[in-house]
Amino acid sequence: RRRLISDAMFVTATIMCSDSANAIPMVSTDEFSVLLRDSSMSIQVVEFSGPKSETVIVRLVDGTTFGIKDIIESATDPRSPLKLAAACRESGVKTKFVDLESILASAPKKKKLYTNQRVQEAQEKERERQERIRRDEEERLEQLRKLELEEAQSTNGN
Repeated sequence: RRRLISDAMFVTATIMCSDSANAIPMVSTDEFSVLLRDSSMSIQVVEFSGPKSETVIVRLVDGTTFGIKDIIESATDPRSPLKLAAACRESGVKTKFVDLESILASAPKKKKLYTNQRVQEAQEKERERQERIRRDEEERLEQLRKLELEEAQSTNGN
């Protein structure tokens, strides 16, 4: 029994230590604000994830990654994700809302639907006009090639 308990404790301790070894370092929002104020050019992107964007990961230009630990969902607290995103925008730092972007990427694209008959007719006429312009340009280029070819033959013949 003692052996089983000691083995279980060892496995638990090993799992806990490996998780902490793989965990990214965390800083407070105050420390991040100082970094943002002093060296915003060294921040590559700030990624927000989670259902309320409460998980914030900061990637620096040199490849270093760290998180921000004291994010609070609030409309008035300066530690809220949206206030943090606004501070990043003011400093010119790129922000990325990972979950929102993944939802939008999988959403179907909306097509323009014109129900007004006049708008549909105008759109069709515009397509025909563009096609006419394209054909005229092709004909003009073909005539220009023929003219250049004739001039080249006449100069070779003289």
